[in-house]
Amino acid sequence: MLEELGWIIAFLAVFLVTHYQFKYCIPITLWSLKIIQTCLIILMCKLYVVFRVYGKSIDLSQFNVFIQEFLNVTSKYTDL
Repeated sequence: MLEELGWIIAFLAVFLVTHYQFKYCIPITLWSLKIIQTCLIILMCKLYVVFRVYGKSIDLSQFNVFIQEFLNVTSKYTDL
């Protein structure tokens, strides 16, 4: 009797958690994916304008400098 009551309570708890998961997590995930997709589309448009319309060229040495500076800054904050 006590074990069956425990299983019923466990079922109700999991049912409630699943209900809230589908009620709140799916819309939040969809909004997050929409925002990420919008940002990527705008990034592609901006890259097209910068490189095709303004005629800028890609300089990989600037990318290398950026990565090195980024790693230096992050290592400064991650030291314990």
